[in-house]
Amino acid sequence: MISPLSTHLTAAIAALAIGAGGAWWIQGQRYGLQLEQLRHQQTSAALVSTQQAVRDMAGFQKGLTDALATFQATGQRNAAAQQDLDRSLRELRTATAGMRGDFAGLPERIAGAAQPALAQYASTCTAVLQELADRGGRMAERGADIARAADSHAADAALIQDAWPKVSR
Repeated sequence: MISPLSTHLTAAIAALAIGAGGAWWIQGQRYGLQLEQLRHQQTSAALVSTQQAVRDMAGFQKGLTDALATFQATGQRNAAAQQDLDRSLRELRTATAGMRGDFAGLPERIAGAAQPALAQYASTCTAVLQELADRGGRMAERGADIARAADSHAADAALIQDAWPKVSR
């Protein structure tokens, strides 16, 4: 026959085993929860860092895009100024070529010319010299404009160069 003491002892051992197993399971659940919380914190920190990196890259990209747009606009202005200068030089060459033909036999014509013809030559020469002076002034102004545009372009190029991140080696 089984004694009541052995029944109680068996029940106590079973209760102790169930309690120890339950405590073990609960402690495992706590540790699992702590591990999940640590993983969540680590993932959240990585996400915040990644979001900041994305914002930084977006700002850098905007700065680079703005600098590129400025560079392209400056290039277009410089190309237009260069075309204006080229056109002025062609006009000057054409006028100079025409003047060479006009002046080719001028000394002989002046030597044999009458007073009214000399007055007309003097008037024409004065008008030609005035036109040359006017065109020379306009060319000097255009040259100054081109020089200012080149200075602006150089400043923009330096700004773009300075905008790039510096890499330490």
